[in-house]
Amino acid sequence: MHGNPKGRRVKRIVTSVICFVFFFYLTGSGQAGIEYDLKKPAKYENRTLGYEKTTETKWNVPRQLIQNSITHYNFYFNADNKLNDVLVRAKAQFREDYTRLLPFYNYSLETTSRDKRNLDSVIDKVNTAILLRDMRNNWTDNLYMLMGRAYFYKNNLDSARILFQFVNYAFAPRDKDGYPLPIGSNQEEGGNSFTIATNEKTNIVKKTFSQPPSRNESFIWQIHTYIQQEQLDRGAVLIEVLKKDPNFPDRLKPALHEMQALWFYKIKQWDSAAYHLILALDNTAEPGEQARWEFLIGQLYELAGKPAESKTWFEKSSSRTLDPALEVYARLNAIRQNQGNGANGNYIQKNLDALRRMTKKEIYEPYLDVIYYVEAEMELERNNKAAARYYFKKCIDHATGQGYNRDRAFLKLGWIFMSEKMYPEAKYSYDSVNVNNVAIADSLKIMLDRKEALSRIVPQILILQRQDSLQRIAAMTPADRDSYIKKMLRAIRKQQGLADEDNGVESGGYGFNTNNPNTNMFNTGSTGEWYFYNQGLKAKGYNDFKSKWGNRPNVDYWEAQSMINKQITGPAPAGNLRQNGAETAPAVAPAAQLTAQSLLEAVPLTPEKLKKSKDSVENALFALGKSLQDYIPDYRNAINIYDSLENQFPETRFYQEALYNQYYCYIHLNDSLNAARILALMKQKFPSGRYISLIENPPKGPEDLPIRTQATRAYEKVYEQLIEGHFDEAAAGKLKLDSMYGEKYWTPQLLYIEALYYIHYRYDSIGKVTLNKIITKYQGTLMAAKAKNVLRVLNERERIENYLRNLHVTRMPEDSITRVVNGNEQPKTGDSAAAKGKSVNAEKLKRDSSQVVIKMPDPAQLKRQALFVSPFTWTPGKPQAVALVMTKVDPVYVTESKNAFDRYNRENFYGKNYETSQLALSDTTKMMVIHGFDDAAAAMAYLDKAGNAAPREIIPWLPAIKYFFIIIDDQNLEILKVNKDIPLYKKFLSVYAPDKFPPAK
Repeated sequence: MHGNPKGRRVKRIVTSVICFVFFFYLTGSGQAGIEYDLKKPAKYENRTLGYEKTTETKWNVPRQLIQNSITHYNFYFNADNKLNDVLVRAKAQFREDYTRLLPFYNYSLETTSRDKRNLDSVIDKVNTAILLRDMRNNWTDNLYMLMGRAYFYKNNLDSARILFQFVNYAFAPRDKDGYPLPIGSNQEEGGNSFTIATNEKTNIVKKTFSQPPSRNESFIWQIHTYIQQEQLDRGAVLIEVLKKDPNFPDRLKPALHEMQALWFYKIKQWDSAAYHLILALDNTAEPGEQARWEFLIGQLYELAGKPAESKTWFEKSSSRTLDPALEVYARLNAIRQNQGNGANGNYIQKNLDALRRMTKKEIYEPYLDVIYYVEAEMELERNNKAAARYYFKKCIDHATGQGYNRDRAFLKLGWIFMSEKMYPEAKYSYDSVNVNNVAIADSLKIMLDRKEALSRIVPQILILQRQDSLQRIAAMTPADRDSYIKKMLRAIRKQQGLADEDNGVESGGYGFNTNNPNTNMFNTGSTGEWYFYNQGLKAKGYNDFKSKWGNRPNVDYWEAQSMINKQITGPAPAGNLRQNGAETAPAVAPAAQLTAQSLLEAVPLTPEKLKKSKDSVENALFALGKSLQDYIPDYRNAINIYDSLENQFPETRFYQEALYNQYYCYIHLNDSLNAARILALMKQKFPSGRYISLIENPPKGPEDLPIRTQATRAYEKVYEQLIEGHFDEAAAGKLKLDSMYGEKYWTPQLLYIEALYYIHYRYDSIGKVTLNKIITKYQGTLMAAKAKNVLRVLNERERIENYLRNLHVTRMPEDSITRVVNGNEQPKTGDSAAAKGKSVNAEKLKRDSSQVVIKMPDPAQLKRQALFVSPFTWTPGKPQAVALVMTKVDPVYVTESKNAFDRYNRENFYGKNYETSQLALSDTTKMMVIHGFDDAAAAMAYLDKAGNAAPREIIPWLPAIKYFFIIIDDQNLEILKVNKDIPLYKKFLSVYAPDKFPPAK
């Protein structure tokens, strides 16, 4: 059986037709390419490179096959794979935090840019391919796109954008003579003047034997680059143009939706971002990334307040992903979004039941801490704090190491305990939080404030609890007390891992009956008895151990635990209280030997010990009330504590102050009736006490303090209006205030900025009168000195302006400039002193700059830097500028600030050529920028000196809340001019230089 000859013949005919069409296509499909005029290195001057043969050789079929094959497989294929490997490695290093809104991409340019060697290799390979191969091959545009992507991943966005624009221009449609057609020209295919895209061929041969042209793809990458550079307006314009372009290919529409989703994500329009991200799902590389985007869509709908849609996408993500962590968080979020019919709250119980079923499945065991945390959050949602505490503790028990969920759970527990006035428990919770965890940085300030308050409150509570227990033991009958002590001793020995012994008379050392003679515990004897059977030897060994190691518990890591215990006990009571023999430390020192007698030592059985115990309680009650009042503040509990103090100690030495503090607390609670009751009691008990006079006649300072305070507040509003440039409102307000208060309450700063405004608008006579008022009324002050200086310049104003007006400036010839520069290299002898002075000044500044060292970041700071994403780059070795950023300050005062710093720099940095300029970021934000610092260390050295002098010497008339300082290099300054995101730049500085620019609190 030899088959069907007719079938074989048909097959050969079809194959021949395909080959003919293929060769015919190759003959006319070579790219026109770009003409280069490059200066080659000397060793290549006599060698003809491949790109030079583009116009010199015939573009026939064999040449096409060779050029296309070599360019594709020897260059493009390898470079493309290497670039993709860079992206794969960056994604592998990326760590997701599913508890927060996911970043749009699962990689960062900061990570890809660190793979510099491979990215440079891609760029080098592309350059080689372009220069060594004929420019008419089918892969030239793809090579340029590859180079642009490499620059993009290097985070060299300007170069990337230029390359994408080059692809757009170089491979644009051309007329029959090879000239590029103008964008929107009717000469383009189809005669459509509203298209900028290239009409891609859709025939089967084109699809089979060629790569799609890269020009249309370059538009997508241009949009991506614009968004990455925070040029959102440019990105939006290009998106809108491409959306309406009839020639834009369908294959790239998911990518266009991806860019539109990214744009909406950047401007925080969550529902629109989710909608376009759904349309972009086909653009994902693999199912794992699609599941991640589905999870992000769920988060975006959650932020948009659409729980039903959010739940749907979380469920899709959990069913698609192979990542167990993503599956768990997706399921948890889907459960959390299940809000049923709304307000009846039954959905919470249904969700809790679903979570509890998850805890019983082995597959979710590694994520039990997450599940318990979500359960606790849901219990809090229905205000069941007891159940929430239980689940937060379960979360902590199942957390691995010092994990994020563990710290979040401790923070939540601290919040619950604080709300329930359980202060010791709150302190233990906050003490257990890892303060170096960058994930809780937003809560750190509040937590540290609370820890400070609790460190004063909890020691007093512990003293009260301890002394109360000791006094109750002292009040027992001797028999009950002995029995209680024995039980306590056994419990303590068991806790420390010591054997339980007979505490009767036979032990010789532990019994309470002292009529029997004690055994000699240091006599080893000669009976040959084993050590652990010899009570005397055991006791001696125990004492020897304690003399060397102290009261060491029988637990692992006892040294670390002892440090924790010291932190828990907290500081001693405030030193300003009179102790009268009371307890001065929150803990009783451990006994040298653990016996019933040593335990009884702390019990106040004698009148002296009882008095000391009661003094401790009295001091602790007052200190506790004061701490609750001043540091939480918890006025209601503070009142109760003061009541307890007065009831337990009617003759307390704190009585009068306690009543005054109660009055203070009632005033803050707006309880005027009880405040009046306390005041009446104070008048009855202490009719001539100083606290009554503090209430009825508060200290006035100057006789006119109330009026002065009222006037100051009124003039501060005028002052702010003047600073912000609302001069008409300020003038009207000031005129009204002057009629009420006269000139008595004017401040020199107010007069000074008013004078500047008059001078700016050339009301010189009024300005001079105002300056003279400052000089007369505030003699010897810094503002008076500044007023004298301005007045001196103002008196010379006309002469200076006439001189400048009549001055004729002639540009020197180029050779004259050269001679002057060369002449400066050899200063005259007479200038040696000045030169020496400049040298000394420069040396001094160099020493000052060297004192500021850019510290190496610690691991926590490196982690914060890795997690922080911004368009700015930290390059402390580059030249820097110091900028004064002013908010809502009129341009008049911005200019005056520049003049003030110019004067300061001339007087304090002689020989340094600092250049000062002004910049308006927006209508409300202005900048005064000082250039001329070699690096960040020099800029910070200047900032240390000038920043401290600014509110006192340089610009004392400008309120401190109106300005702050930053350092910035030229590249970041250009970025800041575009995105105008000052808060982001401040956060950037706090991440990379937290010692000089601490995070906002």
